[in-house]
Amino acid sequence: MEPIVTVSAVSKSYGKVRAVADADFSVMPGELFGLIGPDGAGKSTLFRMMATLLMPDAGQIRVDGLDVVGDYRALRCRLGYMPGQFSLYPDLTVEENLTFFATLFGTTVQENYSLVADIYRQIEPFRRRRAGKLSGGMKQKLALSCALIHRPVVLLLDEPTTGVDPVSRKEFWEMLRRLKDEGITIVVATPYLDEIKSCDRVAFMQDGCIRGVDTPAAILERFADILCPPGLQRGATGSEHKEYAIEVRDLVKRFGRFTAVDHISFQVEKGEIFGFLGANGAGKTTAMRMLCGLSYPTSGEGRVAGFDINTQQEQIKRHIGYMSQKFSLYDDLTIVENVRLFAGIYGLPERVIRQRTEAMLQQLGLEAERDTLVRSLPLGWKQRLAFSVATFHRPDIVFLDEPTGGVDPKTRRQFWELIYQAADEGITVFVTTHYMDEAEYCGRVSIMVDGRIRALDTPEGLKRTFGEPDMEGVFHRLAREARRKEGGTA
Repeated sequence: MEPIVTVSAVSKSYGKVRAVADADFSVMPGELFGLIGPDGAGKSTLFRMMATLLMPDAGQIRVDGLDVVGDYRALRCRLGYMPGQFSLYPDLTVEENLTFFATLFGTTVQENYSLVADIYRQIEPFRRRRAGKLSGGMKQKLALSCALIHRPVVLLLDEPTTGVDPVSRKEFWEMLRRLKDEGITIVVATPYLDEIKSCDRVAFMQDGCIRGVDTPAAILERFADILCPPGLQRGATGSEHKEYAIEVRDLVKRFGRFTAVDHISFQVEKGEIFGFLGANGAGKTTAMRMLCGLSYPTSGEGRVAGFDINTQQEQIKRHIGYMSQKFSLYDDLTIVENVRLFAGIYGLPERVIRQRTEAMLQQLGLEAERDTLVRSLPLGWKQRLAFSVATFHRPDIVFLDEPTGGVDPKTRRQFWELIYQAADEGITVFVTTHYMDEAEYCGRVSIMVDGRIRALDTPEGLKRTFGEPDMEGVFHRLAREARRKEGGTA
């Protein structure tokens, strides 16, 4: 049997940066093939070349017998592609997006509906909702439907489940296995270990080069230092006299008749690393926005850093740091310019800014990159920089909304070392994450279901209570209790 995808001695450079260097691998028809590796390895560049969106500087890529350069017009009708960034039109409805992509490829939704039926039925109740208003899991299901509606021969997926909760990720990969059974060849990039293990074979990429192609088990063993780094340990930090950085009682947030946050109550100790978990649409982001002084509660009480969330929102903002999943950095500013901008917003003196900037750059190993535009940094560096900027003014509390989405395991571990250091310096860390190994790093974890806090305890306590060996099992068990639909963005 001949390969359906062949990458032969392919290279691609951007100026002096060699993104892909002499890459070689092949994919067999009907295979579920993984492309994995650390941030900045060149995976997205390789995907864009396979998708005919970039031309290789050297070498050749053939897909289904066609050359990506000479035969790109014919090939595009045989490819489905989901890029790492949101690939939908946010101002079009679910139905309008699907119809648009079908029309683009000269087909209709009705003609190929059977291929996407299992996926699309889950979002069809929201067909008149704008795509930008969907939750993460629903967006990915719609994007996959749009990539499949013309019945491609090869499906290219560049980290399709980044920012999606574990339950939705599991459903997404069940869909991929059904598509594989339909005979569609799938090439997918992923930073998740469970997804890597679900591939037939994987290619490990680093510094633009393919370092190995083998079974998932063999690759995970060979490159364990990057893909399976050891976990982190942090000793107990509690004291008999507890002081609270966050106190919430009967907090409610409604949007019309929809209750996004439903009478939640909890406390977070000063210096604690507190995990705030839940499936997409459970209400986590809505609750966090109220705690950050960005949204008024419908009812209930709360204090953050000693200030009332109903009446002292501006004081709260001055005493917290915030890092969103989409980064709060400006791509067209340099590293130092970003630091100076945010430090100036918080009113730090020039002398303090200079001292802390030099210390921060040294800690991150970015002294030589101080004048580099943020857009040029690898994803992992951006995230560590964004965290350092969020804590630059020494806030009482830092809120982290899925800060490590799409980052490889080794870089995620390095990021959590920064979190531990901040907590040791007395900063309270309030973090949401879809990585269940990161939930194990938290002092305590709450899990939201349908707008309510369903469970709150240490990771070990939660595992004992629900009789599960790990936090993945706890999360899945509780998430199955959800009754409301996942179409919203709360």
